[in-house]
Amino acid sequence: MKKNIGKSSLFITLLVIMVVISSVIFMPRNNKKAYGVDYITSSAIYSEPKNTIDAIALGDSLVYSSISPMKIYEDYGYTLYDASTPAQKLNESYEFLSRIYETQSPRYVFLETEELFKDLSWSKDLSFRVEYQIPLLRYHNRWKHLKLKDLQKTMKYTHTDYMKGFRYYPQVTPAKKFKKPSDQITTTNLNYLKKIMTLTKAHHTKLIMIYLPCLKTWSIKRHNKLTKLFKKHYPFIDFNMIPTLNINWDEDSRDGGDHLNYHGAMKVTDYFGQYLHKHTDLKSHAADPLYDSYELSLLLYKRKVKETRAQVPNHIKRT
Repeated sequence: MKKNIGKSSLFITLLVIMVVISSVIFMPRNNKKAYGVDYITSSAIYSEPKNTIDAIALGDSLVYSSISPMKIYEDYGYTLYDASTPAQKLNESYEFLSRIYETQSPRYVFLETEELFKDLSWSKDLSFRVEYQIPLLRYHNRWKHLKLKDLQKTMKYTHTDYMKGFRYYPQVTPAKKFKKPSDQITTTNLNYLKKIMTLTKAHHTKLIMIYLPCLKTWSIKRHNKLTKLFKKHYPFIDFNMIPTLNINWDEDSRDGGDHLNYHGAMKVTDYFGQYLHKHTDLKSHAADPLYDSYELSLLLYKRKVKETRAQVPNHIKRT
């Protein structure tokens, strides 16, 4: 009996050692796609010069479809980054923001609150936590690109994104009909919301809640629930309730009302920039030599928009 227990203990110990060693080996040494990193546009934030980002927009695809950081930089000189990924959940937002704080000290974090209504149970969170803590599970496909020299390299981020997380979608798809979304918020989501609140407070960051335009997932019930949840403790900007945006879902969406296209994003970005200018004390970095990389990014961004829109058929172009 004791002999069997000893063998089992030895096996478990060896297994743990193998997992730890494999996790170290499989951990990406760079934030490029070839190193197994997902969502390279958002992970490119790790390559930004230290403490150069004024504000973070955190959330799912509504963020990178609705807010153009480079347009805000062009208009006001503020540095914003879309720290967003497809279908991002609050537990992912928390981990993402925690890592961002290792190299950045944003003055403001804008949290997209549509995430609160996503289906995040304790079991799904547990699965995410296990995978997050064991890189071997997250980057198991990296073996295809492993090289011997990778084992000696330290972590070094080199991939940058001149759009700062924004994604340009020129296409137009008229509005569709969607079922009314649920307004239920799971306990797990509420717990992560509290953790994000605590995290931003610890880093002296002002947390501002937003709900970006979305015909598919927004409802007045969701608006009322969020308004009651945040009350006077946190600012809450519901872009779906701002009539001056003049969102036309037959023209301003790329997929019938789930996400905005470039034309719709410019409406949101203009309002967002005005909000930053009126309600924050951010300063322009446009004349600061430390932000020369942003000037280059702006040139690339404007060229991208000009070249891409030139390829869009005239009947769906928008000014």
